Amino acid sequence: MRPFTLNTLYEFVNTIRSGIAPVNDARFKELLRVAVDLGFIDGNYTITGRGLEFLRAFENGNSELLHKLFMDGLEPYRRIYELLTKGVTKPGELVRLTGYNAVVVDLVLRLISEIESLSRDSIINESLYEAFEKALLEKYRGLSRRRWSKYVQIRQLLDEVRGELYIPNRLAGKLLEEFVRRWRDRVVLTGAPGAELGNDSVEVFGKKYVYIMINMGD
Repeated sequence: MRPFTLNTLYEFVNTIRSGIAPVNDARFKELLRVAVDLGFIDGNYTITGRGLEFLRAFENGNSELLHKLFMDGLEPYRRIYELLTKGVTKPGELVRLTGYNAVVVDLVLRLISEIESLSRDSIINESLYEAFEKALLEKYRGLSRRRWSKYVQIRQLLDEVRGELYIPNRLAGKLLEEFVRRWRDRVVLTGAPGAELGNDSVEVFGKKYVYIMINMGD
């Protein structure tokens, strides 16, 4: 499977809908195979009902429907997503458990991230949040001990969590907001005293913060 993005696939299917199609183009043939496999286009270069659903879902930012279309129509997407929901997030582990090569794994992870970015609602279930929370608390404990302070930089903390779970920035930010919501009585977020908020800040619920303190009861 050759790499493609959600936006590229949308533009391709939309081109088919318009009736303009460079059938002798190599990239066209690659995307055609993907669209046919997904059931968006039939063998006569005609857009299908599923293809129209895909276009509408993309245009309306309907991440749930997009996710369902890919779960139903793209086996690598379904298998890798199912592993993600079980907390398997490292590319090497995904390659080993699925038998897919690194290109396919990276493609699916990017698709999941792109679909996720279209909506405020997460398509990742409770298992991934639990993996995120566990990693966040472990990394926080380590950073606070190294700094001899209960206040650690949020960006540094998220970078370490992302390095372990291999999740995109936007999803990490949403998971952090969910963590803060659940732990609200034990979490303190602050800016940098006496300094302007710059590249070190992280946006949480529309406000920018630099440091986080978590009362872990130890």
